[in-house]
Amino acid sequence: MASVPVSHLILFIASLVIAAGVVGTITTGVDRVSAAVDDAGLDATEQLRTDVTIISDPSAGVYNAGSGNVTLLIQNTGTYRLAPDGSDLDIVFDGSYVGPDALSGELVSADGANAWSRGDVLRLTIEVNKIDGVSGGLVDGDHRVFVTVNGDEELFQFRVEGGN
Repeated sequence: MASVPVSHLILFIASLVIAAGVVGTITTGVDRVSAAVDDAGLDATEQLRTDVTIISDPSAGVYNAGSGNVTLLIQNTGTYRLAPDGSDLDIVFDGSYVGPDALSGELVSADGANAWSRGDVLRLTIEVNKIDGVSGGLVDGDHRVFVTVNGDEELFQFRVEGGN
């Protein structure tokens, strides 16, 4: 008769050990899911608060053949503050990615601010000759600049005619 309580005690202790292991595993999983949800919420907030608008006039000659540069005016119309040099922007020019060495940005509507805030305008200069696949300036015809920042996308199209 004494063997029954001993076997029950062994089974009870074994079930406690297994339950503790399962609880530890589940707790770790819940912590990871919670952290992922927090990160996704922050990313979604950042994307919702980010909005830029290209305010350059395509017919105003954004391309300077002498310097080989395309200059765009981009206004921050969202509430998210961006880098004042435009380094937050991803640029694709005529299907080619524009690296950071071919970009320069300068805030033109801020008083020495260290961030590109709502309502501020950035003058973004793209050095066309530094883009892979483009040499000797732009050919006459239609060109596209695709700007992306934190999920916000803008497309700017312009035309080069007769050595602009």
